[in-house]
Amino acid sequence: MASARTPRDRLGVFKDLSDVPERRRLERFSSAYTDRDVWGEYRATVDLSDRMGEDWALFARRWKEHTADRGRHHALARPSDVETWSGWLLDQFSRDRAYQHWNVIEGFYAWLMWHTDHRHSYNPFHMAAADTESSAYTIWTRKIEKAND
Repeated sequence: MASARTPRDRLGVFKDLSDVPERRRLERFSSAYTDRDVWGEYRATVDLSDRMGEDWALFARRWKEHTADRGRHHALARPSDVETWSGWLLDQFSRDRAYQHWNVIEGFYAWLMWHTDHRHSYNPFHMAAADTESSAYTIWTRKIEKAND
């Protein structure tokens, strides 16, 4: 089976946040995430080298700071949060380093979608990257290039 080459290929029935019924939007679940380190729960499931663990901790800290600054829990982002973070990453780092950050947090959201303890029915990283004019799409293209290397 061929892998999904565009973010839109990876989206399910919800192609845009406006397609998601209010009752299924991530912000509706905020009370269940108050004071909960969902990143820590995810991280406990992944075995990494010490060096990779340090990188992941840095990426997660930056993501958590970004979402907190936007008034959201790190597990409940909107596509607009992903897009602003993607733009910041590209302004601050090389495209490869931006991709490293982005790919790790995108993986966290993929885990949330398939983990039975979470009611995630869409991935805001894929929604943000579906706009081919977005910073998230710029990073997505690096992801595809890396997959083809």
